[in-house]
Amino acid sequence: MSDLRTTARRIGRKALGYTFLGLCAAIPLAPAHCAPVELEVIEHTPGNGAEVRRGWFATIRYTGWVYDEQAEDKKGAKFIDSDDKGRPVTFVYGYKRALAGMEKGMEGMKVGARRTLIIPPKLGFAGSRQHPPDGIPRDATLVIELELLDVVPQANVNRPDD
Repeated sequence: MSDLRTTARRIGRKALGYTFLGLCAAIPLAPAHCAPVELEVIEHTPGNGAEVRRGWFATIRYTGWVYDEQAEDKKGAKFIDSDDKGRPVTFVYGYKRALAGMEKGMEGMKVGARRTLIIPPKLGFAGSRQHPPDGIPRDATLVIELELLDVVPQANVNRPDD
């Protein structure tokens, strides 16, 4: 009886080992250089104006591409450009009016600053209620170049305590 148990254990271990080998062969290994999983901020110009603050209007110019590991500058298909609208974009900073990765990447920016942001999916469209533009996967890593043109404090015009 004990020989039968020993044989069964040996067969079980071999079967488990072969299963593990099969799984390893079926799961591709990640390439040596893959898209980042955390936000990357590359400062090009630091800026010298007022710093962006939560609740202030921020006016920016930006261009966005899908991250492409094979491209020399990691910029794949371009999907948005604020210049296509004919003017910069203004939004209230810090109230989820832009992708989380854009707002987080703008922290500490001063007027005149230029940055490149590499935004992982969780801070891009995958973690947002915004729908990606046609042809852009929801789980895409994004490359955004942006320039902070102006910040303006938001005035409380009709405060209830006045």
